[in-house]
Amino acid sequence: MTHHVLCDGGLSNRLNALIFALILKRRHGHDWRIAWPVNNWCGAPFESLFDCALPHDERDIASFKLNEHRHLLVMHENQVGFDPARLVLNRGLAGHAEYERLLASHPSVVYYNSLLPPFVGEAEVKDALTLLKPAPAVAERAAAFIRQHGIDRGWLGLHIRKSDFGHAVDDAALFEQAKASPRRIFVCSDDAEVNRRFATLPHCAVFEKTAFPEKLDGGAGWQQWTTDGEGRRFPFNITRGAASVIEGFVDQLILSQTEVVATSGSTFQALARLFGRCGWFTPGAAAPATPRPPETAPMNTVTQAPAERPVTQQELFDLLNLLRPWQMISDVKLRIGSDADGGYVMPSSSRRSNAVLSIGIGNEVSFDGDLARLGARVIQFDHTIAGAPLEHPNIEFHRKGWGVRDEGDFVSLASMVAMLDWSTAQHPILKFDTEGAEWDCLAGARTEDLERFEVLTGEFHDFHKLVNRDHFDRVHAVFSKLNATHRVIHMHANNAGGMVMLGGIPFPRLLELTFMRKRSASFHGHSSEPIPGPLDRPNVPQLPDLYLRAF
Repeated sequence: MTHHVLCDGGLSNRLNALIFALILKRRHGHDWRIAWPVNNWCGAPFESLFDCALPHDERDIASFKLNEHRHLLVMHENQVGFDPARLVLNRGLAGHAEYERLLASHPSVVYYNSLLPPFVGEAEVKDALTLLKPAPAVAERAAAFIRQHGIDRGWLGLHIRKSDFGHAVDDAALFEQAKASPRRIFVCSDDAEVNRRFATLPHCAVFEKTAFPEKLDGGAGWQQWTTDGEGRRFPFNITRGAASVIEGFVDQLILSQTEVVATSGSTFQALARLFGRCGWFTPGAAAPATPRPPETAPMNTVTQAPAERPVTQQELFDLLNLLRPWQMISDVKLRIGSDADGGYVMPSSSRRSNAVLSIGIGNEVSFDGDLARLGARVIQFDHTIAGAPLEHPNIEFHRKGWGVRDEGDFVSLASMVAMLDWSTAQHPILKFDTEGAEWDCLAGARTEDLERFEVLTGEFHDFHKLVNRDHFDRVHAVFSKLNATHRVIHMHANNAGGMVMLGGIPFPRLLELTFMRKRSASFHGHSSEPIPGPLDRPNVPQLPDLYLRAF
C-alpha cells in the first residue's frame, strides 16, 4: 500500500506537508512516496536539500489530476478541479484517528497541505524528523557560518522575507531598532538590498547569497496575482531558482539556532523556531563568540519581541462580544445569491437596494446577479480576473482591487464610494470577499464612508492567526470600528476553513458576517437564533456545516 505526499508551494509549505506525512508514517506505517515538483515556487530538487531514505520523484499536481481515479486526495483546497467524490478537504479532519481510517480504507492516498494540522505536537514532529536530515552540503554551509560567527541562543534572529510579505514587514524600522540594540543579531532575508544594509552593522551577521528570488512578472509587485504552470492562481509574483532555495534553507537552519524575533506570520519563521525547539539541526561546537556590546542601551522593540504580550482568553471573549449577532425587530432576513458559496443572508430591505459595491468576485456572482435583476446598480471590483463573469446592464466591472490607497491595480474605498450616486441611493450595500485584504482595507477606510452603507456583508479571514498579538490587535480594532456605526445581524462559518482551538475557545478560520447600520434598524438585544440558522447553507456542500455554540 503506497501513499504519496505532494510537497508544493514554497520551501516551508512543502516542509509542513512532508513533516506531517512522516508523522503519519511513524504512527500508522505504510509505504510513502514524496512528490517534489521543481517549479517557480521551488526550483531546487529534493536531493539538493535533504537526505531521506523515502523514494521521491518530481510529480506535480497536474500529474495527480490526470490519475485522480487511482487516489483518494486529502488536500487543503480543490485548486485544479479534482472530482469531489475522490477529494477530502483536510480542514475537516480533527485528529489522527480520522487519518488512520482514511489510510486504512484506501490503497493510495495523496496528502497535500501547506500547514501542520493544529493537533500535531512537538514530540511527534521531533520523532518524525529522525527520518529526514538536511543534505550534507547544506548542513555544512550553515554550520560553517555558525562557527565563524559564534552564533548561539544568545543571538537574536531577524527574519525579513520581502517576497512573501513585501512592505508589510517594515525593514527600515527594523534596521533602526537593530542599530540601537545591544544584542548580536543574525539577519536572514530574500532581498539583496536588505541584506546589504544590515551587513553594515558591526553586530549583525548576514549569510551572503549568490542568488535571490525573482519576480515572475518583472513589472508587477511581489503580491501581484499570478498563474503558475498548473493554472493555479496565487497572490504571489515569484520564481525561486535552485540556488536561492538552497541558500534560503541555509538561512533557515542558521535562524533556528537563534532567539527568533516575531516579525511576521511566515511559515519560514515558524519552522525555524520549531526546528530550534526540536533540536533538528545541530551544527556542532562553535568557535568562541565575538564579545557582545555591553548591554547598557535601553531595551527596544527588537529585543523585547520574544517576550511579546500573549493574547489572553479574556481578550478573545471580548472580541467575541463584538461579533455576537443582534436581533432586528424592524426587518426580517432572507438569503440573496446561491445556496452554497457566494450567497449571503441579508435584511429584506436589501432587495430594494439600488446601490451596491461588490469587491472581490471571482467566478461566483449569484449575489450580484440577483441584486442586478432586482434593479440595483452593481459596481464590481476584482483585479484577479479579466472581466465580469455575468453580463447585465446593471453590472459595471472594474479590473481593480481594494487597497488602502489608490495605487497601481488598487483603489481605496473612498474612490469606490465616489462612483455611486448618493443623491438617489437607497439601501446601499457594501459586499466584499478579498482573501484577507479586508483587515488593512477596513482599518484604513474612513468611518464616514463605511456609515454610508446600510448593510456591510462579507467574508472575514485568518481567525486562526488571532494568537498573534499584531493580528489580534488589528482584528479587534476593525470590529470596534464597525461596531461604532453598525451591528452584526448574521453570522455563519465558512466550512471550507474548519475550526481551530484558541485559548480553549473554538474559532472558525473563516466567518461570513452581515452588519446592519444602527440608525437604519431597531434591535431587541442579542439574537438567540442558532448558528447556522435556517437560511444558512454550507459553502462546501459535501462537508457538514460548522456549529458555533461559543458565539
